[in-house]
Amino acid sequence: MRRKRKSDPPYPYAEFENTGLWKAVEKGISDLVENQDLKEIEHRDYIVGYLCKVLTQRKDKLFST
Repeated sequence: MRRKRKSDPPYPYAEFENTGLWKAVEKGISDLVENQDLKEIEHRDYIVGYLCKVLTQRKDKLFST
């Protein structure tokens, strides 16, 4: 969710938008919401962005055993 006014706080997840990771996470969340397995109470961009951030920070541990 991009800033609409200068007084809005900066959007922290812009670096992840339009990436394959963003698209995959957004699709997964969309599927879960459609199946009523997940209820969103925050704007979708912040949910997707946060998950992209966490996954990127932990990418070295994602597939390790």
